Amino acid sequence: MNELTEKVAIVTGAGDGIGRATAERLAQLGAHVALVDIKGAEQAAGALSGASGTILARTMDVRHAAAWTGLVADLTRRFGGVDILVNNAGIAVAGDTAADVSEEVWDRIMEVNAKGVWLGMKAVLPGMVARRSGKICNVASTAAHIGLTNAAAYCASKGAVLALTRQAGVQYASCNVQINSVSPGTTWTGLQRDVTEEQRAAFLPLTPIGRFAQPSEVAAVIAFLCSTGSSFMAGADVSVDGGMVAL
Repeated sequence: MNELTEKVAIVTGAGDGIGRATAERLAQLGAHVALVDIKGAEQAAGALSGASGTILARTMDVRHAAAWTGLVADLTRRFGGVDILVNNAGIAVAGDTAADVSEEVWDRIMEVNAKGVWLGMKAVLPGMVARRSGKICNVASTAAHIGLTNAAAYCASKGAVLALTRQAGVQYASCNVQINSVSPGTTWTGLQRDVTEEQRAAFLPLTPIGRFAQPSEVAAVIAFLCSTGSSFMAGADVSVDGGMVAL
């Protein structure tokens, strides 16, 4: 029997990158996995390999509370509840500085990256608390720890994710619900594949390991935080950044 056999997991931002790799890792460990994204969830679900549990795809905007309520209700009807939540969905917008970012862009980044995380937690926590069992992993970023140029709203939103993880991790620790986060560094996702070689080269000196992370490397740490191995972790953040924050 695999580590997560019969566990029920939600992974947001699962259409590509870290979310897709995480969904695949959890599925390989035996979990029933709901892949959630605003686009690409169906294709990602169809491409998963090594899954022994049920795979579901849901096209959904994490900013909408009603969508979260419907998703959790559906999974509860099917499986009895949600055991794991991975809040990975997030966006970034070029030219995001405190002086130049528009109010519209600021609100959109904060709503997806921070409010979406809170809404997901709000939707699954009552069931987890009632069953006295659950794992939540929020995907923060090195941007929650250091200042990145042209990323004001992004840094603010990921800082909010980190602070919420710490608070909720403490709040629900006694309920046997472990809430932790990961802070990935530069990762080889769709966003990085689309930038120029010069732009990529500028990030490498900031990463002592000297390369970008593969999504599967971040997914491995997320899977650990969703497993019994993290049973004595609460409100913790794990840097998966090649040493960037340690510089």
